[in-house]
Parts: sequence; structure tokens; C-alpha cells
Amino acid sequence: MQELELGHPITAHGETLSVLEFNEPTGKDVRELGYPYQMNQDESIKLQAHIIAKYIVRLANVPLSTVDQMSPGDLNAAGWLVAGFFLQG
Repeated sequence: MQELELGHPITAHGETLSVLEFNEPTGKDVRELGYPYQMNQDESIKLQAHIIAKYIVRLANVPLSTVDQMSPGDLNAAGWLVAGFFLQG
């Protein structure tokens, strides 16, 4: 599990959250959601926001309406946290 401290608190399940806890994705998650990034020809990585949002919902156990509340900076940090599960060593 990995934690992400949010710069701007959000609400989920009637509670205010300043930290999201992410479980590691499983093979089933990848099969159902796909990879959360695209590798470009120049080897740069483009995060796929619509897929990242689905991973946040599943791995942090929050509703999509909570993801919609996230600031762009927090959403970007969450995106790289999720991508980090795939881009490790």
C-alpha cells in the first residue's frame, strides 16, 4: 500500500480526506482497466487521465465523484503514483 498526502482535502463516503491510501493493482485490475499510461516513440510517458481515474476509484476505494473533486496537482500526483506501480524496476 502507498499513501498520497493531498494538497487539498476531498470528501469520500461522508468523510473529509487529506490522505489517500492506494492498494497495489492486481492482474485483474490491469485486464479490466488497461495500462494507465502510453509509451511514446521517443520513450516519453503520457498518463491516460480517464484510466488513472478508474484506478484511483479502485485502488483507493473512493467514488468517481471524489476523483472529480481532486485538484489538478493532486490528480497528477495520484496519476504518477498509480503509474509507478507499473514502471518499477
